[in-house]
Amino acid sequence: MLALIVTRGPDRGRAFTLPEREPQLVGRSSEALHLTDGTVSRRHAELTPDDGRWTLRDLGSRHGTRVNGVRIAGAVEVRAGDRIAVGDTELLAIREGEGSPVALDERAETEAINAIAGAAANADGDRVAARLVSLAAEPTDADTFLAEAAKVIAAELARAQVTDGEVVPLRAIDARLEHFVSPNHGLKHGPTHGAQNPPHAPHAPLALVRTAIDGGEILAGAVDQASVVVAPFGAIGRSRGAFLLRRSDRRAPSPDVVAILARAAEVATLALAARGERDEGGTRDRLALIGETVAALSHSIKNMLQGMRFGADAVDLALSRGDLARAQEGWPVLQRNLDRIHALALNMLAWAKERPLEPEATDANDIAREVRELLAPAAGRRRVGVVIALDESLPPVEIDGPAIHQALTNLVLNAIEAAPERTGLVEIGTAYRVESDELVIRVTDNGTGIPDAVRARLFEPFVSSKGQRGTGLGLAVARKIAERHGGRLEVEQTSRKGTTFALVLPAAGEGVDPAETRAPKGLSPEDFRWKFE
Repeated sequence: MLALIVTRGPDRGRAFTLPEREPQLVGRSSEALHLTDGTVSRRHAELTPDDGRWTLRDLGSRHGTRVNGVRIAGAVEVRAGDRIAVGDTELLAIREGEGSPVALDERAETEAINAIAGAAANADGDRVAARLVSLAAEPTDADTFLAEAAKVIAAELARAQVTDGEVVPLRAIDARLEHFVSPNHGLKHGPTHGAQNPPHAPHAPLALVRTAIDGGEILAGAVDQASVVVAPFGAIGRSRGAFLLRRSDRRAPSPDVVAILARAAEVATLALAARGERDEGGTRDRLALIGETVAALSHSIKNMLQGMRFGADAVDLALSRGDLARAQEGWPVLQRNLDRIHALALNMLAWAKERPLEPEATDANDIAREVRELLAPAAGRRRVGVVIALDESLPPVEIDGPAIHQALTNLVLNAIEAAPERTGLVEIGTAYRVESDELVIRVTDNGTGIPDAVRARLFEPFVSSKGQRGTGLGLAVARKIAERHGGRLEVEQTSRKGTTFALVLPAAGEGVDPAETRAPKGLSPEDFRWKFE
């Protein structure tokens, strides 16, 4: 008989035995598997018995349900040894008689076993990564690389004896992720009206593929009597797609499978970026683009380091003479360049690697206040005033707070730099558009406007109108964050009297339960369809 032990969360140490013929509801309102964790939904997930086996499905919880670290969509089989995560709670599945309900007292031993398993999974992932890196160095096009990469992944999964499923690569051929090409079969997949599936076509839920690519995380789901694992690769603005692993059973993917697919997706992302599919200019143009990027970053970092060296030397000299007044003069130079390097590092990470958005009901006015307080020292050094004009009737909106905080920080920093010293003024304003259900955050400065020479390329990375003071990543990252929310970043007006940027975001969230947890809502079984042109 299968049992679940809570290994993490407020209910840690509790054990639940699963009756052989009774479905079990997991959640805060459940009498069967009742959890007190506030991040767990009232009706979070359901376990269903099926002839001696147990399948688990998410019930549309706001946070989602994960098995062995992978968010599931549809029903997956759960076996002894699997780890189920709901909210901040994790449960370990054991077979009664094979494991002890008091295993938590042997925590050190358990952690050691997990560490060994993790090391093995990492070893498998590193091995497949090494083979794919070698494959990526060959002068082939993207589809040839992906088809060969799928064979490498399948061979590694078979070698590690973790699965015998088929691996199919899909590459999106449009930015809206409506159509895909499958290099394995030369098939095009997308929405149709009653079209028949071509022979040997891979069956997979297209909605699940889109969700995995948009969220940038590995997802698992069920189709008919099989299970599908989707490992996305690529980045917004470049080629995107996913590796699909289809297996004949419905069991959740093991940590070994996840490690191999994750490493393969990372290498595929880098390999496709290096191929520069957007610019069909060949190797020379791609190398030139890489050189431009490195040169731009090196130039920015060099300027910041020179500023830090100057400030540090001034402080060091003053301290050696016991002159604290002079030391205080050098410190702002050091601090200003430390702030610039910190901002550059955050923007580089945001531009190069996407993390899944975690939207939750948020007061945008609080973000505006936090950004103003955070940037007060930077504004003070230039003697620029920062004021706020907030719509106090603004409703909570479904956004990823930290991501919008970074986007707004970039906009306000740009405005502070654009405003004139001593007489500069920056305003942060919020408003709600009832007719379109949109949140608008405006940042206005009284600078001299955006030069015509850079206006057309304003949102491109490494394009800046601030000379040596700018890196050209701030606006690019802010726009990327807005677009990932389904919104946009606009220049509302610019002239010799100043500039206004508007960050427009959908308020979203129909039928949102404030007690539910964050993250996109799970897919329904009706979404699990795969159609072809």
